[in-house]
Amino acid sequence: MKRIYLDYAATTPLEPWVARAMEPFFAKNFGNPSSIHAEGVAAKRAVAEARLKVARALEARAEEIVFTSGGTEANNLAIFGVLSPLIKGALPSAAGGLSQPPKAAPFGKGDIPHIVATNIEHASVLEPLRELGRRGRAEVTYAPVEPNGIVKPEKIIAAIKPNTVLVSVMYANNEIGTIQPIRTISRLLTRFDLKSGKRPHLARKPLFHVDACQAPLYLRCLVNALGADLLSLDAHKIYGPKGVGALYIRRGAPIAPELRGGGQESGLRSTTENVPAIVGFAEALCFAVAEREKESVRLRRLRNELHSDILKNVRMSLGVILNGSMEEGERLPNNLNLSFPGVDTEMLLLQLDAAGIAVSTKSSCLRDERESSVVRALGGGAARARRTLRFTLGRWTTKEETRYAAKILGTLLNREH
Repeated sequence: MKRIYLDYAATTPLEPWVARAMEPFFAKNFGNPSSIHAEGVAAKRAVAEARLKVARALEARAEEIVFTSGGTEANNLAIFGVLSPLIKGALPSAAGGLSQPPKAAPFGKGDIPHIVATNIEHASVLEPLRELGRRGRAEVTYAPVEPNGIVKPEKIIAAIKPNTVLVSVMYANNEIGTIQPIRTISRLLTRFDLKSGKRPHLARKPLFHVDACQAPLYLRCLVNALGADLLSLDAHKIYGPKGVGALYIRRGAPIAPELRGGGQESGLRSTTENVPAIVGFAEALCFAVAEREKESVRLRRLRNELHSDILKNVRMSLGVILNGSMEEGERLPNNLNLSFPGVDTEMLLLQLDAAGIAVSTKSSCLRDERESSVVRALGGGAARARRTLRFTLGRWTTKEETRYAAKILGTLLNREH
């Protein structure tokens, strides 16, 4: 039985073109980029070329790209890296951030840095923020999104305080696919002047971090156009390999490393570079940019047809609820997230899996949670948040597959309910 994979937001298969680009660096060109012999120089050159490709795709400088083990590490580096130089006893950045330790901690007890984020960020942003709060190292304000899953920029701006050092907003949500107004938020942030006699150590505005891991396949991720100071990417969301990502860090942004050792990645991420994965990441990002417009049109049409087919095949009495805006420009073209009140969607997922159809109920990073915190944030309570199915389409999804999936879903739901 041929499997139908409709969970591309969780991970994507490796693009064959990317696999071919990576293959020489597993065994043939296996050198350590830090070695100065011919093998090491060849590996270093491959990393440098990949860095340049990523930078060009983002319209950034090559030295502003730091390769990481994935989106989670990139998000953690953005958050802890910005905060640690501002916390008493923190070590300075080895490169790109503070050039020497502060004479006195900018923030002491009772006067700590403040961060603003939305309440539907990915776990790799929310958990570091919660940990900082638990440690008493930072104050965090979570701006609520509207029922359509999009935050009003005014709510972000209203949350800014004199001690706000970082604003973190994801570009596109991994569960409901909603696209946040990043450009508007960044434009409003530039109006802030936090430099004063009381806060002379602060930048003129809070640093702006954008988690763009779900975005490159469908959205332009140009850092200057977005106004991002920090931007996170993850290769396995864009038909690249698992275990590699990147953090864009605007030149001059004060940030400290979380990993210390040999000083790789300009001192911001000390560990031997994963050369084949980095090469694959760069190729995948370039491929995403090249295919973005054409693939977005195709998947939007397929996604809308899937939604229509599900509504036709499922009895109206079940009251299917769409989670997140469906307006063009406000949702990723491949994402469909629905709630089925009164339905055990975990069991439904297993039934679909047995029928050869792979979908998900929520973020794959929240497998131990009983409900979707993202859907809960939209309103409707636990009943709606616990009864979700997420369909995410991708490069190999066909109309025949989506029609079959809608038919099987209808059969399962109508038989049981």
